[in-house]
Amino acid sequence: MIQAFASDSGVRADAYRLLAYAYRRLYGAPLPEIVKTPEGKPFFPARPEVYFSLSHTQGRVMVCIGDMPCGCDTQLKRPVSDGVIARTCAPEELAAFDFFELWTLKESLIKLRGRFIPYREMVFFRDGDAVRTSPGDIQARLYPAGAYMSALCCAGTPPEAEFFVPARNLTR
Repeated sequence: MIQAFASDSGVRADAYRLLAYAYRRLYGAPLPEIVKTPEGKPFFPARPEVYFSLSHTQGRVMVCIGDMPCGCDTQLKRPVSDGVIARTCAPEELAAFDFFELWTLKESLIKLRGRFIPYREMVFFRDGDAVRTSPGDIQARLYPAGAYMSALCCAGTPPEAEFFVPARNLTR
């Protein structure tokens, strides 16, 4: 099972503090050593069965962690050019999603895979209340929160909700 956590801090270091909080909550232990693959994906070498992903934007951090591959992204909604939208989103996707829904979904899928995937090669669609991608081995969930959009992609069923942890509760 994957758990999602968010906090009202945009400080990159707070993403790691939130990860430490989530790890203690789920596994009852201090955060293990983190290393990165050659492509830059962080992982726990001493706990290869525990997967996680981190994201930060101005005013918000997000973490997902659990027993299956996962990726997350969070973004402050802001103006973007038509050129950026055209390079990243197919017109049929924009009929079903807004830009920041797609952007966070695509970024979270890249983080899940641990390597860059051209944005136009990733296609998301709605299946009732569910969000899916093709091929269908990945499921996703969107987490709108005011001026922010967040997304999580994972190899199994994503959590229904994310836990919010105020930045003041993150150990410094």
